[in-house]
Amino acid sequence: SALSSIQPRNIIQKNFSLKENILTIQDKTLDLKNFNRVFLIGFGKGSAGLSKSIENILGDLLTEGYVIDLQPEQFAKIKFTTGTHPLPSNENLMFTKRVIDKLKSLTQKDLVLIIIAGGGSALFESPYRISLKKLIEVNKSLLLSGATITEMNTVRKHLSLVKGGGLAKLLYPSNVVSIIASDVPGNDLSVIASGPTIKDGSAKENAIQVWREKTGKKKA
Repeated sequence: SALSSIQPRNIIQKNFSLKENILTIQDKTLDLKNFNRVFLIGFGKGSAGLSKSIENILGDLLTEGYVIDLQPEQFAKIKFTTGTHPLPSNENLMFTKRVIDKLKSLTQKDLVLIIIAGGGSALFESPYRISLKKLIEVNKSLLLSGATITEMNTVRKHLSLVKGGGLAKLLYPSNVVSIIASDVPGNDLSVIASGPTIKDGSAKENAIQVWREKTGKKKA
């Protein structure tokens, strides 16, 4: 019973429905006739299964989508990429770049569904002023440091263009709906996958403090 309750298909069937162009997600409703295009972006472990279920419901109303996960799914309109975890890779960065480039023409008449799951911090990444090699080194140090997921993602947010609300900024002025599968105790939305659509409440000084305390290094 417990395993059945967390299966992607069952979760989506319970919380996501479409009837006569009215999309209902839990207690929120959206009239899809108000949008010219509907896009889907999925990243994180299990995001492919969730995205597949949503694609089945939306059918022809889905314009296109992009998903990166560890386990592949067969999609009709969504383009799938096999990514890496727990460390970022060139595949992950190229996927993120393709998504951002594809959606540069978004307007207020577009709807973007973001499917976010645990592991998204590594799978969906666009580093800010740091090379992939250095980014991998930082992530390795954090993974070995004993830092909590909240502490790790505090550092990650300040090295990224898409974390800590960065993705939401890039998708402006479209309408964005986040569908989040939590793997974080307490379900802090700003921590899950480093909160790509959630405003970051931390400062650069917080990230520096975590880095120094957990790794014992003054500089990355």
